[in-house]
This record gives sequence, structure tokens and C-alpha cells, in this order.
Amino acid sequence: MNSNLQTQGALLNKGHRTATLLLAAFFAVGVAGLSIPATRTLFTVLTPFSLLLSLALLLAFHAGWSLRFILLGLKIMTAGFLVEVVGVQTGLVFGSYSYGDTLGIKVEQTPLIIGVNWFMLIYCVSVITGHFRLPYLARITAGAALMVIYDLALEPSAIRLDMWTWTDGTVPFHNYIAWFVISLVFLAYWEVVRRPFSNRMALPVFTTQLLFFVILNLRDMIQ
Repeated sequence: MNSNLQTQGALLNKGHRTATLLLAAFFAVGVAGLSIPATRTLFTVLTPFSLLLSLALLLAFHAGWSLRFILLGLKIMTAGFLVEVVGVQTGLVFGSYSYGDTLGIKVEQTPLIIGVNWFMLIYCVSVITGHFRLPYLARITAGAALMVIYDLALEPSAIRLDMWTWTDGTVPFHNYIAWFVISLVFLAYWEVVRRPFSNRMALPVFTTQLLFFVILNLRDMIQ
């Protein structure tokens, strides 16, 4: 029995290392591709697929599949998408902005993939903050703060990659307030509904995406 458990553990460790290296290599190639004028358009078009690859690797390491988890994921995806629809249509949530063509198919002027991204980020942040022995309120507050840090790194690159544009050309401060509040609500609901779980790919997925945007921003500052 112990031998079988050790073998399974070794396989999981190897699979985790392989998946992390694959993810890192994919995003490294993405940075290179976006930095070369001849390939920039192609790699910009591939942006939604990079999100789907991250999601696939994340879910491949999810333990404890259940109908409850699937429904929770669908609710977060739907809620995230609808918040963005309201934001685009009214300008009251994040500020006045519109989506470009980079993120793919749109419904009500909002890319469908954006709901997937909300789910993936909430999932990762919940797992990451779950590693710390924090009270419930402190944990979801820390998670919402991580979400804002992610958005701070995301915004400059998102604008340059035509993911979206702001009407007045600048990111309004209340965009970050909205990100914090909405993330706090999503994380609070997630923490109440789900049963505790761990996922070894949550940290690599979140940090790889964060570093991807940080590196793109640094590259653009240097050029």
C-alpha cells in the first residue's frame, strides 16, 4: 500500500513539474512572439487559447470533482460575464470601456472568454490564500487584493493588445475599486459554497499569467 502511494505521489510530482514547465514555456514563447513585429498579430490572436490552456492545466489537477463544484464554477463564470456585460453597456461598474477583437467571440459586446477568466482567477486565488491560516474575512480580503494586483499588471498590456480600451484613454481609479469589491463578493460566495480543496497548479497558473503581463510591461517601458 505504501509503495503504491509513493508511486502515485512520484507520478503527481512529475506531472506537476511537466505541466508547470509547459505553462512557463508557453508564456515565454508568447512574450517572444508578441515582441517580434512579424509574429505579433498571430500571437495576439492566440490570446484566448492561452487562457484555455491555463484552464485545462488547472482543471487537470483539480481533486474532488462533484456536481456542486461544476455548478459553482458555472455560476462564477456566468456572474463574471454578466458583470462585464453591464460594465460595457452602462460604464457604471468599471468605467467607460469597450472590448476589442483580441479575446474572441463576443455576446452583447463582451467576449465569452472573460467569464472563464473570472472563474480561473477566483479559483486560483482561493487556493493560494487557502494555504495561509487566516480568518475567513482576512482570507477573502487578501484574495481580493491579489486580484487587484493582477489587474494592475494586466491593464497596460490589455490596452496595447486591444483586449479593451478606455473611452478617455486612462484607467479610472474606480475600476480597481470595482475589481476589489466584485472579487470580494465572488470569493466570499466561493468560500461559503465550496468544500476545501487544493490544486498544485493554482499558484503556477496565477503567477505565470501575472509575470507574463509584468514582463510585457517592462519590455514596453524599455523600448
